[in-house]
Amino acid sequence: MNPNTNVEDLLRALDPLTVEVEQHNAARRESVWAAVVAAVEPPRRRTRRTRRWRVVGASSLVSVGAAVALVVGLLPGSAPLSAAAATLRQAATADAAAAALPSLGAGQFFYQKAQVTMTCRFSAPTATGTNPWITYVSDGTMQSWTDANGDGKIIITPTPVNEGGSHFATPADQAKWVVEAKPFVPCALLDPSNRLIGNSANRDTAGSLGGYSASVSGYSGLGVILGFAQNATPVTVNGVPVSLALATDQQSGNVTGLPANAQEVAAMLANGEINTDGTVSSTPQVCPVDASANAAPGCDANQQLTLMQQLLQLPEASAKLGSVLYDILAQLPGATVTTNATDSFGNTGSLVSVPLDGSSSNGVFQVLLNPTTGALLSSTVLASPTSPPGAATTSPVAAVSYGPISVVNGIGTLPSASN
Repeated sequence: MNPNTNVEDLLRALDPLTVEVEQHNAARRESVWAAVVAAVEPPRRRTRRTRRWRVVGASSLVSVGAAVALVVGLLPGSAPLSAAAATLRQAATADAAAAALPSLGAGQFFYQKAQVTMTCRFSAPTATGTNPWITYVSDGTMQSWTDANGDGKIIITPTPVNEGGSHFATPADQAKWVVEAKPFVPCALLDPSNRLIGNSANRDTAGSLGGYSASVSGYSGLGVILGFAQNATPVTVNGVPVSLALATDQQSGNVTGLPANAQEVAAMLANGEINTDGTVSSTPQVCPVDASANAAPGCDANQQLTLMQQLLQLPEASAKLGSVLYDILAQLPGATVTTNATDSFGNTGSLVSVPLDGSSSNGVFQVLLNPTTGALLSSTVLASPTSPPGAATTSPVAAVSYGPISVVNGIGTLPSASN
């Protein structure tokens, strides 16, 4: 997105006028204008006019005013703002300052806790049948500590199998898992009831996924990472073992190095200068997602949204990218808003929904935002017909609920009154 683009131009992009509608409106404008002329100048022979100026009655003024208003309303770009556009514009303005995170001192870290949802499918490589996959929806938490250099630690804690909101996508998926003697579920908590090592149901008891192949949609490939983390040391918080440490170094997988100015971030995103892991290039690049062969540098609005879906999984992204995200959504057609909506995590706010790639048949991207502060509360990708078999069209394929960002003194330290 060009930072110099007029906000009104962005909002007008939500105007649902199509070429056919515009052609229809053009003809309608002509007829309305004829009505205006008729109201102002009723048909009469000019030779009988006795006065140069004519007084128009009140009723005629009302008719003329309504007709003129209709003509103006049909002019390109003059349509009233849609509810979604107004919500996005207000949120983008209110949340712009959030991109400027506070400065960190020596030994200090940004801390954020998020709730995450992902979908994974797993199957034995030699499995046969029209649908050998088992589909599982996993809920969990993500805790992150990030220092001023972008280094830190991420701890992801999925819930145990069929607990804490996690579940098999359908009863048929769970039945298939039982028939297979309950092999390792790669996106559930690795614990005694979901063993990777020593589980005879796994095709390869020494393999990182038990000999099963997996397809993961959601939080940074959570399931695959858990499979490879079998030898990781359990982590304790306040003396309680909570999960596996999936990384001791984020390796630049964060957005803290992006500019504090939302307009600058927007320009970099449009120029293809931001990669999916938050690293940046100093010059415009071919878009890092969905780029065609020999594509020119830069990302269009749909590519920017695809890129944002990945960036929004990174720590601190909800603050750094919220305002930019709203401007991107304002460029895409079909946006709708629902006030006082509740997401799958229980958050309440204004819910903006946008069809992916211009059609809800490709899925729907949703953001829940605070209508007063503009803060991004959650982001969700809803299932499409190409999603894993058994997924409902309204069920999340991937979702993140963002907690507040705090400053803590030391990696692994929690904010006061945090749990």
